[in-house]
Amino acid sequence: MPPFSFQIDTQTGLWAVGALVLLLIFLRAFLRRRDDTAYRQRRAELSRTYDNVQMNREQVERLAARVIATSSTGEIVGFDVLRQIETVFTDGHPSPARAAQVLKALAAERGANAIINLAGVRQPNGRCAASGDAVIVRLAASEPGKPAGG
Repeated sequence: MPPFSFQIDTQTGLWAVGALVLLLIFLRAFLRRRDDTAYRQRRAELSRTYDNVQMNREQVERLAARVIATSSTGEIVGFDVLRQIETVFTDGHPSPARAAQVLKALAAERGANAIINLAGVRQPNGRCAASGDAVIVRLAASEPGKPAGG
């Protein structure tokens, strides 16, 4: 016999293979459980993020509804501009309508009820930006013989 001869009988070999298979099964179960835990945590995080986005959308819609008029010029027909609050700007939105809606919400947060000089731009990256002047307006005083607001 050679000095470093390694002989395994059949029963020992089967036990070794069985132990190896069992070890691989436990390893796979452990890794799957770890992946499932990470997946559940990621899903919970996405759910929280989605809930925050929904809450923000609802808040934007509620605030935007406070803006009663917009104009791309410096005046709004049928309204008198009482006071200009400040210029507002937003960017990075998927559509011009969404950018305008967020701009209205920003103006409403500052106490405005209208926006003048409203301008929108589609940026080279495909996103949209909007800017305008947040103002406070009231219906124009009617002239004799004319209906109010006309």
